[in-house]
Amino acid sequence: MTGSIRTRLAAALGTLALAVGGVVIAAPAAHADGPSCANYLAGGNPARSTIGAEIACALGATGVPTASKLLCDTVMGKVDQVGPARTDTACKQAGG
Repeated sequence: MTGSIRTRLAAALGTLALAVGGVVIAAPAAHADGPSCANYLAGGNPARSTIGAEIACALGATGVPTASKLLCDTVMGKVDQVGPARTDTACKQAGG
């Protein structure tokens, strides 16, 4: 793993704060599906059912244009350290 837990936690909290601000501005999309994203990650090998992945899936499901995909990718790929291919597929399933 790269980076300390403090760095990862700070990045996750900062991203969450940005997401909450974005949710206030834009209404969530009706087609967004965070549970599909989380189920995809939990069913993989290795299973990635973590708090970070669940937050990333929730951010991807907010439906905020452009920002939801970026936030999902950032939290899942950089903070939770999921591989790029799995991150892309999971964030697409979240609706981001």
